[in-house]
Amino acid sequence: MTKHLKSKRSLGHVRLESFVGHMSSSPTRGEWVAHDSNGRSRVTGFRYNRASLAADIRHALESLNWEKFIKSDSRVFVKPNFALPFYKPGVTTTESVLEATLGILKDRASEVYVGESDGGADSFTADYSLRNHGIPEICRRTGATMLNLSAGQRKRIRETSNGRTVEVTLPSQLLEMDESISIPVLKVHAVTQVSLSIKNMWGCHPDGMRLFDHKHLAERLALISKLVRLRFVVVDAIYGLNRRGPMHGDPVKVGVILVGDNPVATDATATRLMGFRADQVRHIVAASRAGLGPYQESNIELLEDLTPFQRSFYLKSTGVDILGAWTFRSDYLTRLVFGSPVSELIYKLVGRKFRKKIFKSGDEF
Repeated sequence: MTKHLKSKRSLGHVRLESFVGHMSSSPTRGEWVAHDSNGRSRVTGFRYNRASLAADIRHALESLNWEKFIKSDSRVFVKPNFALPFYKPGVTTTESVLEATLGILKDRASEVYVGESDGGADSFTADYSLRNHGIPEICRRTGATMLNLSAGQRKRIRETSNGRTVEVTLPSQLLEMDESISIPVLKVHAVTQVSLSIKNMWGCHPDGMRLFDHKHLAERLALISKLVRLRFVVVDAIYGLNRRGPMHGDPVKVGVILVGDNPVATDATATRLMGFRADQVRHIVAASRAGLGPYQESNIELLEDLTPFQRSFYLKSTGVDILGAWTFRSDYLTRLVFGSPVSELIYKLVGRKFRKKIFKSGDEF
């Protein structure tokens, strides 16, 4: 028995018509299997120690047989969570965790990329955020390559996920990767309950106004994870975000780094560590049903005892949060609220600033 937590219409500034010639099923590359259905997914973790961080991450990856999948000729994409264009505990990925992971990967893989897209609702540019997070300097030190996911060519892809046909937009470069790694933060989310490795990949959508694609988000997230070949996860849980997310809320010191060989299993483990039930998080279940991995404890092997890091997070959404979550269930309402002539008036009625720009700490409120 597995122990519990132990061992003309536009999409933003890009015209949809520009995608018509690129509409396709998933690109054909070498065969890639997200999860071995005959084996159990594995998750490990260790207490954060800045001095031994790189060695600890390397040891964790080795315990998950990472070299079986990431080879000397691999092209690997790493996705941090830069929900804000500056570091904020419990909200954005810690620089030391990202740099250590990139350095380890570059020692092994031929090409390592790290990138992010424009901020949601066009609140900031990817270029500003990447530079503000010190990514150019980190890339110089590690040999990784920085990607502005909102620049360059992109592709609109239509596929069926769990019986529902959905479309996603992705940078063409990501569709050429052999593997992707997500480095999320442990946090709650007003729309999806938790934001971990799978939800973090929503930031691969290159358009700042990707909120227009929120309908059927769970299926879209599963499709994105499949298309970018998301496998390994490094959860930055030095701090978590409680009460309200993904940008507001209360930072909580947790002090652990989780590493897993499967995004569904790792997210499910992290969800339970937060005190929530993984089977009640729709996008985790949807990703599992799409064949991306197990969320059930019986199918996940925990290599370390995680009980010292158990917390009791909770989600307390505001009226505006709840209204927004319901709005995203309808394309019409989403366009009406966020992209119509009456949008600015709606924002005023709920006490918000329309299309607010974020440059420095405090601007997000």
